Amino acid sequence: MADIGIAAEPVDLELAEQFTTKAQQREAATLGMWAWLVTELLLFAGLFLCALILRIQHPQSVTLVTTHLKFWIGATNTVVLICSSLTMSAAIVTSRLGWRRFMLGALLATASLGSLFLLLKGFEYYQDYDEHMMPFLADRSYVLAHDQASVLFLDVYYITTGLHGVHLITGISILLWLTWKASRPAFLQTHQNRIEIYGLYWHFIDLIWIIVFPVLYVLNR
Repeated sequence: MADIGIAAEPVDLELAEQFTTKAQQREAATLGMWAWLVTELLLFAGLFLCALILRIQHPQSVTLVTTHLKFWIGATNTVVLICSSLTMSAAIVTSRLGWRRFMLGALLATASLGSLFLLLKGFEYYQDYDEHMMPFLADRSYVLAHDQASVLFLDVYYITTGLHGVHLITGISILLWLTWKASRPAFLQTHQNRIEIYGLYWHFIDLIWIIVFPVLYVLNR
């Protein structure tokens, strides 16, 4: 019953020496995560700006590339990550209530949805390879070789989606480790705040893709 009952408000019992109170330690951890996410957002913002500038300067080339991108995969992956945000939110809520089993199920569901995203993206990359849409491969002729401006947009596309994929793989790895740690009965009474802080990172991954999809797949299609 302890797994599904409402527990007392979790308190982090491991107070680091540089903090005077547990509340201060939690606020510092949350602020640190937000600060790091802002720097990551600036990194992606630069890539989004490059994509938009290319669309303005070379609209025909960009339109030609976007007709080759797999819109249905991008749209499906958008839905997948939105659903993963919902399951991550459910994990946070159930962790606050002390419902350990429901929390673990929500965490595993989130990891599964993230893995599904990677599978779909991997299939999309394979189709790009099969259709000669990877201009950086020396032994694979590029289908739009006559249009050099399209190469620049594709470079931005692969850098942006590849970087997002690295963040997602990292997120899934941390999520599985966190799920393993959270399976211990005493976890919520000592480290519940880790679930909430990690939730910020996962929502950030989802937010980035929600911007990636219209910028790279939809505009000027």
